[in-house]
Amino acid sequence: MKSLFFGVCMFALTGMQAQITITLGNGTSSGTSSPVASWYNSSANESIYTGTEIGSTGTITKISYQKASGSSTTEPSIKVYMKLTETAAAGTVAYTIGSMNFSNYTLVYDGNLPNSSTSGAMEITLQTPFAFSNLSRNLSVLVIGSTCIESGRPQYRFTTTPSKMSAGFTDGSIGCEGNNSWTPDSSMSPVWERPNLILTVTPLLTIGEKAIDKNDIQVLVKNGQLQAISKKVAISNMTVFDVSGRKLAEMATNSETALLDLNLAKQILIVQIKTADNTIVNKKIAF
Repeated sequence: MKSLFFGVCMFALTGMQAQITITLGNGTSSGTSSPVASWYNSSANESIYTGTEIGSTGTITKISYQKASGSSTTEPSIKVYMKLTETAAAGTVAYTIGSMNFSNYTLVYDGNLPNSSTSGAMEITLQTPFAFSNLSRNLSVLVIGSTCIESGRPQYRFTTTPSKMSAGFTDGSIGCEGNNSWTPDSSMSPVWERPNLILTVTPLLTIGEKAIDKNDIQVLVKNGQLQAISKKVAISNMTVFDVSGRKLAEMATNSETALLDLNLAKQILIVQIKTADNTIVNKKIAF
């Protein structure tokens, strides 16, 4: 099978940093099993998207699933978790995530999956943006669903992958009768069908490059502190991630200068700055 379709296009401008959209998977088949299986009260889907496919480091701010059909307008209740992983496939046998491993995932969204039209991209804005900072690793996306839809269930586009890169769980009772909710110890069964996914990403700057946009924003390390300076617009928030995408620190402010003390060992950090006019600047920096 030829390599999976990977498309990148310009989506929106954030200062001088352009957000991009990355489409992962080009399959046109559809089903009701993933990312959420709404035949059931409880479902889970874990899918892996490789760094090679994604092709760009940056902060993931939005994701979209491609709805193919379905007359119901009920919005499935979901939780979305992400993590960086060296694993490139779900394997061939059933597995459990386990409570200890589950702690390595970051909850990026807790809410509803839009379902307002019979087809099209169903986009959600992540409540916790996720730093995808290493192309040698892969992105695991875990979606936990807790809504059963009795009729007109949404079907989502998927791609049949060369190896099983997706795995699923259902409570085992079609028709909204199940009461076996997903837990990290629930068995996940690998499948060939991986849901197509659209990422919206704000690219990272390279180490040593000044993080300056139209508002003259700069991020640097000074006297053991992270310092952000905006010459024109007040900074509203500064968030720090490690290269695995785990959030290390966050501060809210309303000033043109932000200082953050970090008691950390030497490492590479991802610093995300948001200004009062909703400009977002990302900076990869050696701390």
